[in-house]
Amino acid sequence: MKHIRDKYQSAISSILLDGFEVELLDSAFINLLTPNPLRLNNFAYALRELTRHLLHRLAPNEELERCNWFKPDSTSSNGITRKQRIKFCIQGGLSDFYVEKKLMIDEIDTVATDLVAIISQLSNYTHIEQATFNTDESEVEQVATECLDSTLAFVNKISELREFVAEKLLGDISDKLMDRINSESVVELMEISTHQFIEDISPETVSVISINSSSLEMKVIGTIDAQLIYGSGSDRRKGDGAEIPVSFPIISDMEVLFKQPLGSEINLHSFAVDISSWYE
Repeated sequence: MKHIRDKYQSAISSILLDGFEVELLDSAFINLLTPNPLRLNNFAYALRELTRHLLHRLAPNEELERCNWFKPDSTSSNGITRKQRIKFCIQGGLSDFYVEKKLMIDEIDTVATDLVAIISQLSNYTHIEQATFNTDESEVEQVATECLDSTLAFVNKISELREFVAEKLLGDISDKLMDRINSESVVELMEISTHQFIEDISPETVSVISINSSSLEMKVIGTIDAQLIYGSGSDRRKGDGAEIPVSFPIISDMEVLFKQPLGSEINLHSFAVDISSWYE
């Protein structure tokens, strides 16, 4: 059973919060790896509850209900189904058209349907009856693998969409960074030079941190290239000044609003240049 833990735990943990969620997943695997008549029952209970917590954290009711694609479902007591929560976790408020036609991401409905079925299957093992008690080794492995496969497919679909969105928005993010340095001084460079000339700013890693009904929160890591200028023009002509080319890391937090076309409205919440290497 250890091979199951090695295959799934780290990958599923990538969307969990440190603390309770990570510890609950770990407890599920501890139960799976501990031979006893209730190993599968305890594993199923822990994984089901982890999934429930995850869906409610990533898809809160008020956010989900704001999505243009959301329609209350009469079969649910609060109008929200597990399948809708799973869909929101993956695409948030992005329209079906954008996800399917622009990002070319499909199978969200399949992933959601499969995970709903797995949650129901897990529930069957939490009700301990003779048929679900002291399950033999081969069935334990089969059921655990099926459940973890669907859970991992859900996690992977979240990652896939976020990677595709980040790639689509790369040009718009570059433009936003350039607007920032053209409209405002870079305070960190002012601290270490008389004048500055920005040559380029390049995003290198763009990550979607969270998604909600109306926007994406993104973190951008990149590089700023500049000339640090010392002294006046007259000083430099007399050889008393200097120009030094430098490159420093930058980090920025942005919010991309769900306005058409996507990327046309971006709020830059923070922008910082790491000049610590200058003092080394």
